[in-house]
Amino acid sequence: HWVWNLLFALIYALFVDRWIKEALLDGADDCDEVDALRRSMISPRFVAFIMLLFGLAMALAELPVLRIAGVPWLPEIVVWALVATPLALLLPSLSAGEPLSLGEAWSAGRPVLLGLFILIAGTALLSLLAATAATQAGGHLLPDKPWSAAAVAGATRLADCFLLTFVGYGLAASFRARTGWQQPAPDDHTYRGVRARKA
Repeated sequence: HWVWNLLFALIYALFVDRWIKEALLDGADDCDEVDALRRSMISPRFVAFIMLLFGLAMALAELPVLRIAGVPWLPEIVVWALVATPLALLLPSLSAGEPLSLGEAWSAGRPVLLGLFILIAGTALLSLLAATAATQAGGHLLPDKPWSAAAVAGATRLADCFLLTFVGYGLAASFRARTGWQQPAPDDHTYRGVRARKA
């Protein structure tokens, strides 16, 4: 299961990177720079950050079970989201091809930390709830066939991808709002290639 989880973490990273790029370029005028950004490969630092979060999630899953409000995995979500939130704006900056340093990511995201935490923790919580619901529904509605488990797993992964669209859009919107990042534009636009950070 570790190998499958790692594989899907990589797939999710590719999906989120692509979705953030599309969110950042939504409504952009066609030009070579826009096409280049849209076609650009995922940043190795993006993958490294996702793998770091994946490793943390796996480590938390191995800890003795704690309960908050009677839910065994709620403490894991809270700790995981607390680690991910301060540097979350690294991801859209890497997708945009204008990477922030760790300090810059923290400074840019600090005024919206609560919103980012709610976005990340809420998505993780909904993902686990969707997995639990799919498992329960599969046990009651699907026949006892070899393909039933695969159908439940597929429904869970599909729900995760749906939830990640909200994460990608939210991170892209926060990045644009907090850094003043501008979409690439044709040569006749005066702001072509300029990004002014907000204080």
